[in-house]
Amino acid sequence: MVNIPGLINSLLPQDLDRLQQQGPDQVLDLAMVEAIDRAAGGPGEGRGYYVVKGSLEPRELRNYYLREDVAAALFTPGPDTD
Repeated sequence: MVNIPGLINSLLPQDLDRLQQQGPDQVLDLAMVEAIDRAAGGPGEGRGYYVVKGSLEPRELRNYYLREDVAAALFTPGPDTD
């Protein structure tokens, strides 16, 4: 089961900044996939937070994207705390 708030809190600040700078529809490069995996607990553990769009083969040409609910959590403004 995915824990989106936990993942966001576990991302390194620079990785979170990079995700937010590149937008919700970005293709995740290998470094970002690895950052999500680390935040989720280790190699391959982030698979529930990103998806492949397009062809699955060949593997090295896969395009990974944030799942829609993960992107929404990252890019939807939170409640105003003023």
